[in-house]
Amino acid sequence: MSAGGGAAATGPTGGANPDGQRAVPYVCAFCGEEDLRPVEGGRWHCRSCLRVFSVAFHGIEPASFSTPEPLTGTPVPPSGSTP
Repeated sequence: MSAGGGAAATGPTGGANPDGQRAVPYVCAFCGEEDLRPVEGGRWHCRSCLRVFSVAFHGIEPASFSTPEPLTGTPVPPSGSTP
């Protein structure tokens, strides 16, 4: 446990998450590799594809949230095609 009384968040390499946030990626959001290292500002560096990205939690949708209905109607043909 950390000095603050709560458990410290850990990253994929076992080190503490630099910002103390809970959102810890275990794979790169772009290439899927697991070789991630924390960098300043709560960002993550993938050593495989060299990208830097962050993970953000935006909230929880209410239980009444539903996916939109599928579109119905006549499909639009691709340009340049003849009916």
